Amino acid sequence: MRRPLCLIGMVYVVAIIIGMTVTVPEAPVYEYLDRQQATVAGYVDWKEYRISGAKEVPVITLQDAVILKEDQIANLEQILLGSDKVSCSDTAFSFLCYLNQNEMPPMGSYVIVQGKFYSFTHATNPGEFDSAEYYRILKQQGKLMQAECVAVSSEYDGFREGLYQIRDYLSMLIDACYDRQDASVMKAMLLGEKGTLNKDIKSLYQQNGMIHILSLSGLHLSIMGMGLHKLLKKLRIPIVVNIILSIGIMYCYGTMTGMGMSMTRAYIMFALHLFAELVGRTYDMYTALIIAAVILLLQQPLYLRHSGFLFSFGAVCGIGLLLPAVENNLFTNSRIEKLLMSGISVTIAMLPVYLCFYYEFPPYSVLINLIVIPCMTVVLVCGLCSVGLAACILLLGMLPAYPVRFILGLYEWMCEHCMSLPGHTWINGCPKVWQVVLFLGIIVALILWEQKIPKLMFWQGILCALCVFCVRLPSGLEITMVDVGQGDCIYLSEDDGARFLIDGGSSDQIDVADYRILPFLKYKGVDHLDAVFITHPDSDHENGIRAWLQEYEDSGISIGKLILPDIAEECRNEEYRELESLAKNNGVPLYYISSGEKLQGKEVMLTCMNPEQGWQSEDANAYSVVLHLAYRDFTALFTGDLEGEGEQKVLDQIQDSCTLLKVAHHGSRNSTSEEFLEAVQPEIALISAGKDNSYGHPHAELLERLEEAGCSILSTPEYGAITVKVGKKIQVYGYKKHICIRK
Repeated sequence: MRRPLCLIGMVYVVAIIIGMTVTVPEAPVYEYLDRQQATVAGYVDWKEYRISGAKEVPVITLQDAVILKEDQIANLEQILLGSDKVSCSDTAFSFLCYLNQNEMPPMGSYVIVQGKFYSFTHATNPGEFDSAEYYRILKQQGKLMQAECVAVSSEYDGFREGLYQIRDYLSMLIDACYDRQDASVMKAMLLGEKGTLNKDIKSLYQQNGMIHILSLSGLHLSIMGMGLHKLLKKLRIPIVVNIILSIGIMYCYGTMTGMGMSMTRAYIMFALHLFAELVGRTYDMYTALIIAAVILLLQQPLYLRHSGFLFSFGAVCGIGLLLPAVENNLFTNSRIEKLLMSGISVTIAMLPVYLCFYYEFPPYSVLINLIVIPCMTVVLVCGLCSVGLAACILLLGMLPAYPVRFILGLYEWMCEHCMSLPGHTWINGCPKVWQVVLFLGIIVALILWEQKIPKLMFWQGILCALCVFCVRLPSGLEITMVDVGQGDCIYLSEDDGARFLIDGGSSDQIDVADYRILPFLKYKGVDHLDAVFITHPDSDHENGIRAWLQEYEDSGISIGKLILPDIAEECRNEEYRELESLAKNNGVPLYYISSGEKLQGKEVMLTCMNPEQGWQSEDANAYSVVLHLAYRDFTALFTGDLEGEGEQKVLDQIQDSCTLLKVAHHGSRNSTSEEFLEAVQPEIALISAGKDNSYGHPHAELLERLEEAGCSILSTPEYGAITVKVGKKIQVYGYKKHICIRK
């Protein structure tokens, strides 16, 4: 057996995957403490500065932390002086503490912190970032805001505190050598400080597939670690001392910068490489890779769900496994072709991870990285030189900073120009499990049998694997009420047909377009909407669409037409006018809709039932656009915030019952009257409202009317996003709380 450790490690990884598929243990959730004052005790495991609001705030991470009870808080001296941990029924986890003081406690010290506790929240929509799941993988259970250290132990970890002081000093030197934006990038590249990274630059790098250069990984170890090892060789340092120094210095560097997952993986492989040289054995990359994976997974099996873990190991697999097979099947042996294929191999290996976590892929990133990665050697070397020289004479440190500034400017210029090119983003949506498995199966088969099949067949296999992600199975009509908090957003789609969005706004969710609406659309693989309806220009129905139009070119999703209610000129408020202006500035066709007008999809027919053309009313709710949907035998009524006179006008037009009713005005007591329900007779009623909203939506009186009407009631506060699929049967699913209604 050539690679016994590799085989054993692979079996272990497969066992973890199977175990996670069958059952995943739930971590304790402290939602009962959310937004309450709490006292937490733990060891300072990490400290840094992060952007909170508009300023940099000191943040510490408490390891082995527990939430203290009143009787434990009274025993501060015993907690700090005793050798045992706090006796507590809660499981120990990590907590983030945003301090309201500039001075941070030493690394490794035991501290007691008081502040306002915020639990991490689970996603309530497909595609939405699940902060609770993300931080659970990192074993973090919540954060304390405006926190204060009330007690600090006298003992601390002098080694790690010393490394932090060096890191803090180097950070100060970087600030002195670079402008604010470039300094934030260099501190991320050299010191692992991402908390103060410029938000726009981070977004730009991510949209162009080069966010990886901001993470400490194998590139740093290959440049710094192997560079140091070769330098010591030239100085004729004994091999044992050389290896000990190289591994030790790189360990100190990794510890100083936080030793993230990518850095840990690279460090383990680096150490194994030098150890193999020491004992006179051949270094095997595959065995080293699997050993690194096993060590990380022994620490936290849930890393298999972490994008950083998968990206790091996927990139190495692309270089070590796929690239050799690709190079063996090249039609020529030119250096340019080999260079291009190296980037393509890594891209193919990481493509499933990109699509599963971001639902989109920047095609130009393959070409961008051909320039970016070679230039990174210059950036890192010059960056280290600028810091080293600045430590001696500050002005000397600025000299090596000039090429770094030029290259970072080049990176930004390339990204901005690629964003302006057509097809800069391929929005595929989140692939199904069977697609990922089939893709990986084809790639593995090509790697194993690449010498037994013709070159043309090999490349046909690669193309076939990529096409797997483009397959769409028929699902009929799909209606999703997106959970946007206190607001409305409804997505409609049909097989190979039209895609519509009705409203998109919220009064209690910040940046609802960036964090909820657009991620949901990308998750669904939407790169074009045939039409976006704004039922009426209240902020909780339109501010997300307005924010989207303000960043329209960067979103990657186009709008076929923006449709507004055709109301009188004097009723068109400031928000209405701004929507018109943004649509015109971005080249989005603008239409106005009134009662009786229709919009035809493939099989879907949307008919407007409100408002009448030129409607005049001071109440925007009354002129809400009401759409009647007909799809085969299925019908639905979408009512916006319909109330009062508008509801009566719609009532006069209703002729048949509807299968689905979007309950008006978030479940207000003043909407959806008994008379209206008697006419509509819905089987399913959907309500969009914010959790614990100040308006009391949905009101008890309204819920009572719906129950008396005999319909199934589903609300976003309880179920999260609600999806209705109409095919041979009608199926209803809740995202946050499982429910399956079949009719």
